[in-house]
Amino acid sequence: MFEDLLSHYNSMEPAGRDAWNPLTNELELWHRTRLLVEFARALRALPGPIEKARVLDVGCGVGRSTRLLLEFGLRPENILGIDLRPTAIEHARQLNPAIPFRAVNGFDDWPAELQFDLCLQCTVFSSISGVERREGTARMMEKAVGSKGFIFWWDRLRANDFAGNDPLDPAAFFPGRHLLSLRPVSLWPSIEESLRPLRGLRKILVSVFGRFGYPKTHVAAVFGPKS
Repeated sequence: MFEDLLSHYNSMEPAGRDAWNPLTNELELWHRTRLLVEFARALRALPGPIEKARVLDVGCGVGRSTRLLLEFGLRPENILGIDLRPTAIEHARQLNPAIPFRAVNGFDDWPAELQFDLCLQCTVFSSISGVERREGTARMMEKAVGSKGFIFWWDRLRANDFAGNDPLDPAAFFPGRHLLSLRPVSLWPSIEESLRPLRGLRKILVSVFGRFGYPKTHVAAVFGPKS
């Protein structure tokens, strides 16, 4: 069902490689930085002690997004990363031996033995072409957290060229859940983030110079329990 996606990523990131190393890719460095910030905002929405939260990382690849979760106090044994690529999962296990990872073949192979408090996806939907497959992925994410769990969305505003380049609206995939936040962002620092408060002048300066900042390319969204 996802043969085209597998073929594309296997060519972009062969076995044993991390094709998005921030040491050699400046945009990826800012991508990781922005993701860390948005993770923090999302995790604040979770009730209860963060060290007890159970998290499913969908499309984890070699574990880049998964290991970022440890920075916030989540326990590695409470995290599960899944991906369609067995080679990526093997690499993730080598880099992060304390975190459980699992290769899945498709929707019928998703982990069903656990109920998660949070399910997240980082730039997965922008790599999937077709409404049917995207909606199927969203349904599986909802199933993973049940009616009381949370969902974190981090993705591009538009799908990748190889996946159709069509606009992505996270709210359309989770219509029955309470939308806690939705923020279009740039990976690079915004004008507002770069300015000091300046005795209340920041809002005025942002309104004047904001259009000269970097364009918004991604969106971060948090969905809570079902309405």
